[in-house]
Amino acid sequence: MLIRLLFLVFTGVIFSVIGYSQSEIILSDDDMGKSSGVGIGVFEDTENQYETIEQVLALNTDNFVRSEEEIPDFNFTASRYWMRFTIQNQTTFEHFIFETARPVTNKAELFEINGGIIEKHYVSGDDFHYDDKEIVHRKNLFPIDLEKGESKTFYLKLESDGELLFAPIIFHDRMSFFAQDFKNQFKNGFYFGLIALVVIIYFFFFLFLRDKTFLFYILYAFSQGMLQFSLDGYSHHHFFPGGGYLASHSLLVFAGLTVIFLLTYVNNFLQLKNNSPVLWKVFYGVRLLMVGIIVMSLIPGTLYEISFPLINAASLFSVLLAAYTIIRLRLKGVNVDFFFALAFIILIIGGVVFILGNLSIVGDKIISLGALKISSALEFVVLSISMSNKYGKLQKEKEEAQQEALHTLKEKNALMDESNIRLERQVKERTSEIELQKEELAKSNQEIVSSIKYAKRIQEAILPSDEQVNNLVPNSFIFYRPKDVVSGDFYFVESTSTTNAPVENKYVLFAAVDCTGHGVPGAFMSIVGNNLLSQTLTEPTVNSPGEALFYLSRGVNKTLRRTIDGKAVRDGMDIAMCALNHDRSKMYFAGAKNPLYLLRNKKSFDKDQLLPAMNIVSESDEVVLLEIKGDKHPIGNSSDEEKPFTNHIVDLQLGDQIYVFTDGYADQFGGSKGKKYNYRRFRELLISIAHLPLAEQKNKLENAFNEWLGDEEQIDDVLVMSIKID
Repeated sequence: MLIRLLFLVFTGVIFSVIGYSQSEIILSDDDMGKSSGVGIGVFEDTENQYETIEQVLALNTDNFVRSEEEIPDFNFTASRYWMRFTIQNQTTFEHFIFETARPVTNKAELFEINGGIIEKHYVSGDDFHYDDKEIVHRKNLFPIDLEKGESKTFYLKLESDGELLFAPIIFHDRMSFFAQDFKNQFKNGFYFGLIALVVIIYFFFFLFLRDKTFLFYILYAFSQGMLQFSLDGYSHHHFFPGGGYLASHSLLVFAGLTVIFLLTYVNNFLQLKNNSPVLWKVFYGVRLLMVGIIVMSLIPGTLYEISFPLINAASLFSVLLAAYTIIRLRLKGVNVDFFFALAFIILIIGGVVFILGNLSIVGDKIISLGALKISSALEFVVLSISMSNKYGKLQKEKEEAQQEALHTLKEKNALMDESNIRLERQVKERTSEIELQKEELAKSNQEIVSSIKYAKRIQEAILPSDEQVNNLVPNSFIFYRPKDVVSGDFYFVESTSTTNAPVENKYVLFAAVDCTGHGVPGAFMSIVGNNLLSQTLTEPTVNSPGEALFYLSRGVNKTLRRTIDGKAVRDGMDIAMCALNHDRSKMYFAGAKNPLYLLRNKKSFDKDQLLPAMNIVSESDEVVLLEIKGDKHPIGNSSDEEKPFTNHIVDLQLGDQIYVFTDGYADQFGGSKGKKYNYRRFRELLISIAHLPLAEQKNKLENAFNEWLGDEEQIDDVLVMSIKID
């Protein structure tokens, strides 16, 4: 009896020692890089009630279940898992890297516990910002320091929102890890480089051949690459470093798109609509199903959680469906490219291993994760051969079509020869008729040209003479270049005074006006506009540029019927008008869509004295170019509500240079690339020639315009007026 009792006590002690040793991970040099999950304690928090380490430390040890797997596998889950283990260092190293969980795991947190006190706390996972990781790496890595013979206790917290969750417990020597990681990065670079090469090369094939099969092939390759990019943790690093929703949900989107584009590619390559209408409908239905799963995956909660197993099951079915389709068509006698079939055999092997591994049915997790990458790389190599064969086939069909077209062309040429003989007779008969019509057209054309030239003389007569311009604004220039014989742009220079005003309140008015259209229609509008502006000089109610523009706008609306045969007439004009007082110390400006530029010496420029409506648009070391914008509504061409125009008062300084202009200069196409000159380039030109006399400035503007125009056609009338205050 005593012997039996001693035996039981001895056996209990032995089992106690064995149980303790199995709950502790003894690190040796041989264990580096291998998972050591057997014996660790695992607690599943199914209700996600235990969020903090303090809550877990208060748990009874019986809550933790001993793991029997080297890589603890929790399948598709939304539970929170806590793992507890003690590490004893029996290696020749002291600095380790602890690797766990897949890169796409939502949260991975490691706690180092000493006597119930939290010594260290690290976070990782794609719910956190990428830079929050202690070791900034695509994988979930944590630094651990252990002196030889030292033991430490750790708690590992893992969270998933429905994705496949497993927890390898792998320890690396720090130096060896980064050396191996360099090799892994090289392999990944080769893989993603292969995907990029396929996408780029076959994109140009698609552009050249316009065959949609090539387009769907590159979309499939791209989405497959992005899926693997996400699985490897690169998407979190490069696309969604902030973590959260996009980092988590993009994986399922790329997985769903990969299946959709795969089925679309197979459908187009095998021409299922013609070769098997039933399978074509099945492919269509599966793609709709995948679209539904993608939509589900974007909705947080239960729908998102069940999307993970659904999309894996649907992907497995899709791969097997593609294989079945190839076999089915070959049995029907359809010629399916050998390399295309071989590529899908390779994809099926890797895809089945990967998906069944995800479903925890077969295979080692680490191996199953790599199976898809290896098989897809080989698949793209073989598929590229298949697509090259398709390219050759298309080229052959193209050559045959060209030969047939050439034969048809020869037959048509023979018919054309016969037709030409008949046509020659008809041509001779019609030639005499055409000559008669030509004479009549020449006579009509001469009459039209004479009329337009006479219209030009009329338009020139209403423009201010050079003598009048020099008397009223002596230090000025006008660059005026109509597109056609007559112009829709015109300039206006007159003297006036306000009603009952003393002599010192006399003003010089000048304006640059752009009428709707150009040529003859624009010229008609310019006559209307000039007459109305001349009326403002004697109109008692008009005492400012803004009132003049309002009077002009009302006059245009009254002069032109606003509707003809029920259709609205949209004719009007844009204008920039200025009024200089007698001593040129003050100027009044109003604009309809067109602005005013004021060039001022920088030495006399005071930014604090800028008007609220005045903006700096360009500057150099010597001068600054200011802009006052006109009102946004034009002259005429308005709604029933007639809007007034804003008056701006500007204090002038000696040396100021004023520019008013139409849009013809800036809108002209030209240059080496046939682009618009634009206002930025126009302002830079004004800045660059500001130091020159006005006559030279005009020459520079004209030369720059001609150089930009080159062989292009002038598209609009051009008008630039400038006055210098001296």
